[in-house]
Amino acid sequence: MLATLTLAGLRVGELCALRWRDVDLGAGRLIVGDAKTDAGRRTVDLLPVLRDELDARKARLGRVKPEAFVFATAAGGPRDRHNIRERAVKRAAVLASVRLVDAGGAPLPKLTPHALRRTFASILVAAGRDPAFVMAQMGHTDPVLTLRVYAHVMRQAPAEREALRVLVDGVEWGRMGTNRRAEAHAA
Repeated sequence: MLATLTLAGLRVGELCALRWRDVDLGAGRLIVGDAKTDAGRRTVDLLPVLRDELDARKARLGRVKPEAFVFATAAGGPRDRHNIRERAVKRAAVLASVRLVDAGGAPLPKLTPHALRRTFASILVAAGRDPAFVMAQMGHTDPVLTLRVYAHVMRQAPAEREALRVLVDGVEWGRMGTNRRAEAHAA
């Protein structure tokens, strides 16, 4: 869930409604059909690392029906937005902050599903994607929103932008591991 929020820029409601029929791993895209706006209905290009994560999730689940929710409850229904915020995002942020502090770093700022959505836009901007592409991926109709993200990302250090570009392009991601797809290409 966290990877999809962060690396596909979905709103929490879009994540709850996502079904396997909306995920085309072969073509590397997902369809957002249940969105709060017309512009929100869109096709999102999957970053290689997210494609790998969704592929692994589908393999772990075994045989899934196209109409099944990608992130279903134990009963097979859609997850609740509040539960995703509290049980997934908030818990992950607390655990990550504890690890960061234990390693001598600073804790994470307040993390929300929408903050992860903004992270996706920042990743695309840092990777050099143009504003129109970022707008389409996010389901924005107002270029001012996208340009605000651009302004923020452009203030980042070149090394930070390069790290995000590496993530987008699906090549080795420093200490966090190697993208399985990049390994397969090298073999």
